[in-house]
Amino acid sequence: MRKRGFTFIELIIAMTMTLLLIGSIATAYQITVDYSRKTPERLNAFQDQIQNRRTLESLMEGTYVSDDNDDRLTYFVAANATGQSTTADSLTFTTLSRRIDGGFLLDQDSTFEDLNDRFGPQGGLSEVSLNIQSVGDPGDDRAGLFLRIQTPADGDPTQGGTERLLFPNVTNVIYEFWDGAQWVDAWDTVNGGSRRIPPAVRLTLEREEEEPEYLTFRIPTSDVTAENPITQESTGGTGP
Repeated sequence: MRKRGFTFIELIIAMTMTLLLIGSIATAYQITVDYSRKTPERLNAFQDQIQNRRTLESLMEGTYVSDDNDDRLTYFVAANATGQSTTADSLTFTTLSRRIDGGFLLDQDSTFEDLNDRFGPQGGLSEVSLNIQSVGDPGDDRAGLFLRIQTPADGDPTQGGTERLLFPNVTNVIYEFWDGAQWVDAWDTVNGGSRRIPPAVRLTLEREEEEPEYLTFRIPTSDVTAENPITQESTGGTGP
């Protein structure tokens, strides 16, 4: 009895199935390679973002402004640094919660003068500034929200200290402050007639072709509450 061979149609079907299988394997392999290459980068970027939020949260929590009207070394000022809008586009404040550099603590061999040269002054009152306009030269293709820290604070909220890019690709920042009753877009302890600081700050980070990112930070050192609000000359929103 003769064995039946494969027909042409059966061969075509078998070849098609083989090609589909090879294509599926190749696609799965490419997806795996792309995933293994991009995932660490995305994870590192995500971890950096979380760390930057924690850094800013810590600095905000230690916000300090004395109640002495003659004190010009402590302040909380939302200002228009670029002149491109009618609302504040920068925020400068003094804080007591800047962390001491780990390298400063671990170095047991250097003198105090050497440590001060390498790490700068540690502890005490620091000036913190957030601005999308860099004070120094940011370098090529470096744009976003910059963080500048100066220790000790020198009473000049426009210069000094060290600066780094905190949140990249930010094109605009909206600052809002809780006054005990509503969100307002202005706060100035130097020229505003009051030395009190807000209990919460909300940042809206805007990037091109992306949804806005909202960050809210509490300031436990504030005495502003719903029962003890402060009046600011600005429009506001609802609810903290």
